Amino acid sequence: MAAIDIPEVIKFVDATPPFSSLTHAQQKQLLAGVELTYARQGEILNLKNERATLHLIRRGACEIRSSQGALVDKLADGDCFGVASVLEQNPEGLQVVVLEDSLIYRFQKEGFQTLLQESEDFAVFFAHTRSSRLRKLSRAQATDLATPALQLSTPITQIMSQTLITAGVTSTVQAAAKQMTEARVSSIMVIEHNQLVGIVTDRDLRSRVLAVGASPDLPLAEVMTSAPATMDPTGLVMHAQILMSENNIHHLPIVESDLTPVGMVTAADLLRHQELSPLLLINQINRQQDVESLQKVCSQLTTLIVNLILTDMKTTDIGSVIAAITDSLTRRLIELGFERFGRPPFAFSFIVFGSQARKDQSLGSDQDNGMLLSKTPNEQEAAYFASLAQYICEGLDQCGIRRCPGEIMASNPKWRLPEADWQSSFTDWVESSSPSALLNASIFFDIRCVYGDDACVQRVIAGMQSRVMKTSLFLATLTRTATVAKPPLGFFRNFLLESSGEHKHHLDLKHQGLALINDLARIYGLGCRHYKVSTKERLEQAAREKLIGLDVARNLMEAWDELNELRLQAQRKHWQKTGEPSAYLDPSELSSLERKHLKQTFAMIADGQAAALQRFSGGYA
Repeated sequence: MAAIDIPEVIKFVDATPPFSSLTHAQQKQLLAGVELTYARQGEILNLKNERATLHLIRRGACEIRSSQGALVDKLADGDCFGVASVLEQNPEGLQVVVLEDSLIYRFQKEGFQTLLQESEDFAVFFAHTRSSRLRKLSRAQATDLATPALQLSTPITQIMSQTLITAGVTSTVQAAAKQMTEARVSSIMVIEHNQLVGIVTDRDLRSRVLAVGASPDLPLAEVMTSAPATMDPTGLVMHAQILMSENNIHHLPIVESDLTPVGMVTAADLLRHQELSPLLLINQINRQQDVESLQKVCSQLTTLIVNLILTDMKTTDIGSVIAAITDSLTRRLIELGFERFGRPPFAFSFIVFGSQARKDQSLGSDQDNGMLLSKTPNEQEAAYFASLAQYICEGLDQCGIRRCPGEIMASNPKWRLPEADWQSSFTDWVESSSPSALLNASIFFDIRCVYGDDACVQRVIAGMQSRVMKTSLFLATLTRTATVAKPPLGFFRNFLLESSGEHKHHLDLKHQGLALINDLARIYGLGCRHYKVSTKERLEQAAREKLIGLDVARNLMEAWDELNELRLQAQRKHWQKTGEPSAYLDPSELSSLERKHLKQTFAMIADGQAAALQRFSGGYA
């Protein structure tokens, strides 16, 4: 046990939620009798008797595991454990395993329990922590779908090769090929001053040397891929899969922040690690030769998404995985369309809107897409793009990405436009502020390019953003319109539930929760100098540009995560029961503490709406 520097402890807890919300007197009350303990790597902490109290990690890392050894949660600086021991005497038998040498504050149980009685916010925080870990424990025990082979949250360091095959920039192609052959690898990292500057793969040797008859004495600097995509060693398997699929690469160097290489991951490494994975599914998609075979491959998508939910992947990462798969499917359909109808008469970009653009798709997401043409087509050219667009949208529908009920798809000629017409459309929507324009803003102002020249799409975005910043009336009107719908809380803080129909007595988590946050983030995003497309990135950017208070932004991001997790869990349960996704939740299925936290989540959205009204429309709804 180490000596305690109380001012240092106060400084630390004052910057750590939820202790930061306590008054100075309450913090002193909590710190009465606090101890600083040292725990060694590999130690299993005993939380019985007087040690069954709240612990706060000052520096280090720990894991919470079930009594059978299943991973429940990972903890680092500023995280707490011992909550189950205080609140309910730890009936599940959860264990705390020290991952690395750690310094840990241990609070007196009596002082902590007193604060739980005195501060409702403090109590709700730890009740939510307890509920969250119980959900994670439940998923860790759900072995019917979440097989060990599908641990996408595995650190990349566990599967990467740490045997580094490297060469200098002046090494010859022949020497590098010899190294690769002897090491039986398909790539070599090119190093200069101990930093990664490039990579050479088997494919590079074939296409850049053998195929063009180049000399084997060429230096690697002339044939390597310079500044290749890399990943930090703190990343996860899932992050590597997304990065490799988005860049269409099969080798991913793992480097420190100073570009010092520490490992290499190949597509084969990932496939060996995963039986059913995003990368495997994307690779299968890219190999299919017709829509019928794509349909069979994509029939695995639902099972994959359900698995991702069960493995407790972050909601933002699940959305990114689904978007990466949908993007790949879209691009493959475009390529198959070329084989069927011939090459396009001129360049075009395929653009997506809404949830696919924001990368927050879920089970049952539908299409929102269009085409940006590089010039105005003549009649024959227009017919070509009509046939291609129809083929793509029908293919997506057959593969499980439903048609848009509002016909916002490239198959609709309204949304196959040259760049100038897209610019004109956005200008009209911004300047008119009509009801239809505001409806369009909620869809088309989330925009991303998935095929073709992104530069022209960025020009459209830049023009739209510039027009919005010059038209304060548009943001004011959009804010008032977007805040008409309120979170489902009544005057006495009771839930306002559906009163009739199939979903009677349920909450609509999508339209009564997530959509409200997406709308707020879009408003702030349009008010920023730099365009971001995802909801959380928009809120972060708005906070950086001082358009929104940091506390409000954090609360909205926390609310978005909470509601998205509930939505995905609700969809997963409905899908497994009925074969249909549903974002409706029966709050009676939640514990009293979970319902209390959900009410707080909705209250955060209401506060965010009030802040947006104050910022963009003078406080008037």
